[in-house]
Amino acid sequence: MEPVIEANTKFSIDLLKALCKDIKGNVLFSPLSISSALGLVVLGASGETAEQMYTTLRFYHEKIMYHDLYEELYKGGKYRSLKLVNRMFGESTLNFYDDFLDMCEEWCYASLRNIDFKTNPVVARALINYWVQDKTENEIKNLLDKGDVTKDTTLVLISAVHFKDKWDKSFAAILTNKDKRLNWPMMSRTDTFPLGNISLPTEARILEIPYANKDLSMLIILPNESDGLPKLVESITYENLLEWTKPENMIPTDVTLIMPRFKLQEKYDLKEVLKTLGMTDLFDDDKCDLSGMAPGPLKVPKVVHKSSVEVNVEGTEAAGGSDVDAQGAFLRKKREIEASFVADHPFLFFIRHNPTKSIIFWSRFISP
Repeated sequence: MEPVIEANTKFSIDLLKALCKDIKGNVLFSPLSISSALGLVVLGASGETAEQMYTTLRFYHEKIMYHDLYEELYKGGKYRSLKLVNRMFGESTLNFYDDFLDMCEEWCYASLRNIDFKTNPVVARALINYWVQDKTENEIKNLLDKGDVTKDTTLVLISAVHFKDKWDKSFAAILTNKDKRLNWPMMSRTDTFPLGNISLPTEARILEIPYANKDLSMLIILPNESDGLPKLVESITYENLLEWTKPENMIPTDVTLIMPRFKLQEKYDLKEVLKTLGMTDLFDDDKCDLSGMAPGPLKVPKVVHKSSVEVNVEGTEAAGGSDVDAQGAFLRKKREIEASFVADHPFLFFIRHNPTKSIIFWSRFISP
């Protein structure tokens, strides 16, 4: 499980930086959803196509084995707050290899459903959209647009993730002062939160807000300067993120936290971004080699991803098509004065599955 988590984290940072370069406003995506969908393709890829995918997904020559990670995510049972599901929809006239289908089920908890793209692309698109809408509890609707599925489509890979949870303690809604620069809908809470400082290469603070079952947390990385976000994004590496979030660097502190209430929903065709990261042959009709999936030519025309996150006083609802020894850390280094953490300018946040340290969502928040 550790190689999968490390690879996903590194890939998530690469994707965050690439999207932040291409997009001016809010950025939101689920790296685990995207990588697990692409992970299915790798199982049937060969040659240079496979090499590029392994490198871009940061697996290199490791097996893409999601099985143990999914088992850990599914421990909450039917009523767990986080639900991640994968499915491939393949043209009904194609005969997918049994060993490929076996690997998908054994390694990635994914199944294949045959669907008639060739004669009924409109119906096929509607069926896929309905499946995604159902699996995300109506949060992700119309994942695929009209042009996303045609009579020439042979394969659609879907990974849907849905998350809805309450904070361990609720917030209070507050009114913002219209005479001041900011007029965002805000909320506040005074409590003890794990809080850390980031000094180089840009000054920022990182604060963790746990959800009710403590398995998941939102971590906000707030630059000290209102225009410090670009440098902060540039400074993120896998090693830095590990250092910033170490328990000894996240000290439980009495904090008055003020942050926005918001709902974000973003949709991307990730084809160009993935090509920028090195995954080029997958989208090239002449070079794409998915010969390990089925006989005959196969191609992936696009990778569509849609996600949404709503943050309010009660908690978070999000979708996308380890407990810290707090007491010990508090005794080691207790801050005697109450701190304030006011997220009134652009920041980063991610939602993390704490037992595995897996990042489920990344976001660059510019405004509600």
